[in-house]
Amino acid sequence: MTGTRTYEAEHVNGRGRGRGRGRRPGADDFDARSAEFMSSFGLGGGTARSTRLTTGLNRIAVRIAPYADPFAAQLLSDLAVWVFAFDDLCDEDLPSLTPTEMLTRVARLQRTIEAPEVPLDKDPFGLALRDIRLRVAAIATPVQVRRWVDAMRGYFLAEARTGADTTAPGDPQDVSDYLLTRLHSGAALAVPVLLDAVGAALPAAQWEDRRIRALTEMAAAIVVVDTDIHSFAKENERGSRSGNLVALLDGPAGPGPGAGTGAGPGPGQGLQAASRLRDSIMHRFLHLGQQTAKAPADPRIQGHLDALTHYICGVRDWCGATSRYYPEQLDGTHHLPRRPGTATRPPDGTPLPPPPIASIAWWWAVDGAPPASP
Repeated sequence: MTGTRTYEAEHVNGRGRGRGRGRRPGADDFDARSAEFMSSFGLGGGTARSTRLTTGLNRIAVRIAPYADPFAAQLLSDLAVWVFAFDDLCDEDLPSLTPTEMLTRVARLQRTIEAPEVPLDKDPFGLALRDIRLRVAAIATPVQVRRWVDAMRGYFLAEARTGADTTAPGDPQDVSDYLLTRLHSGAALAVPVLLDAVGAALPAAQWEDRRIRALTEMAAAIVVVDTDIHSFAKENERGSRSGNLVALLDGPAGPGPGAGTGAGPGPGQGLQAASRLRDSIMHRFLHLGQQTAKAPADPRIQGHLDALTHYICGVRDWCGATSRYYPEQLDGTHHLPRRPGTATRPPDGTPLPPPPIASIAWWWAVDGAPPASP
């Protein structure tokens, strides 16, 4: 029955049985199986949307985590298609919900992953997310599972906050508030938890270190700014209730030459302003990461930073290749970014002072001394 299938019987002790056993799937296999996953739970919402979702995956799992084993890579791919489907559902089908109705919906999804033993209801999105949650438990420790559940709560709160936005059309939104919400959207902070589970597996003391937290948030911020840059044309054409950083910075809330939040640079300058902000965050990510990974830091710190770098670069490459943002290009034929501001390093010699944006200012306030090994 559509919307009731579960994959949990195929997974034993964190690794699958059945399909693909005994061989390393190719990158395209993960996309095909995610399409099957989406279809089995009925997440597509019509032929056009299903096609957009499945052809837009563009090997995202192997881009962001080339070191992951097949089970973990499939989990990451299925989580991606779930997030894409839910984001499109929110943009296209749920804007009519009241804030209370939206809060109720995301609260039920959150409860589904907090207590997955018994399905909460027959909501296809809840059932599919429960299946993902069961697989998270197969690759992660109980502590890592809790981190992922908490990170997903931030995602759902961001969706609820966006749905409840009462800003009048034409009123500028505060850049700091936008980034505060956007940082959690799209499960951007939930993915690094899974990357850690299949990679460095940092001890709790290191995971909670303020430098590690800042670096993880910066990686997520770079990811969401890159997706805003690449998705701007698509969202401008189709409309999006969540807004877009490029559009926001194109107005009076946009930053001036110092990449702050003062007087806007003028119409048509939002893309350049978003690029400057992205480069400023990347510059801080590289600098703080180099300091934090210095000996005698635990080598697992470098492993985590490598995973975050793969995450940033993988999403950047995916953004430039996906038909989700560029429907006119053949699937997978372009792997390089096609918009400014997506380089992994800022231009040499470019002064990049901290942007005066309150919600992210603390990234520049932590020192880079290596975390102590437990």
